[in-house]
Amino acid sequence: MKLFLFLIVVSGTLLSQSPTKHVSGQIKGTVIDRTGSPVSFATVYAVPQGLTLDEVTSHSVNTDSNGAFDFPGGLEFRSYKLYSRKDADGYLNPLDAFYADGEYRPVEVALSRKHPSAAVVVKLGKQAAVISGKVIDAKSGTPLMAYLGLLDEEGNGHSVVVDGDYNVVVPSERNVTLMVTVLGTRRSLVPVSHFRLEPGQRVFMDIPISGAEK
Repeated sequence: MKLFLFLIVVSGTLLSQSPTKHVSGQIKGTVIDRTGSPVSFATVYAVPQGLTLDEVTSHSVNTDSNGAFDFPGGLEFRSYKLYSRKDADGYLNPLDAFYADGEYRPVEVALSRKHPSAAVVVKLGKQAAVISGKVIDAKSGTPLMAYLGLLDEEGNGHSVVVDGDYNVVVPSERNVTLMVTVLGTRRSLVPVSHFRLEPGQRVFMDIPISGAEK
């Protein structure tokens, strides 16, 4: 009996000395666009800092109809970087190499026992532009399956395979080259155009390909 009680005491002591995670931090705030207007239904990410890639688990919440968000507790006491995106409106990941806004800086927040909560304003990056249309045979007007490649002035790229119709999101305020590789034809690489589009701009452009017969 004494041995049993001794083991209980030792086990309790070891558990009390084992490291525990503090999960009572809170971050709340508002997401705004470049004009300062609140952005509804955007996604906000809180990325913990000081961890390896295998350990990092981002937390995310959505803003409400007034652009407000709240991580209501459950955050460890540590430093976080916050950023936001809303793909539906062309506000893509501002940290992505291709769509990145060179002037964008994530909001940094440090939670601790003394400062367990924070209220911040998170600003969206630049809104992307969109080009859309059809890739067609110049002679017959037949839709063509093609590989669209986008390359910016710094060598960052993005690509997509389309079957006639295309709708491609393009980083704004940056020089971008569009090239087309028609699949299954004698015509392969076709440099099409250079773009420098404004945030939110939409360009409709059909791409006729000559000599695209199989």
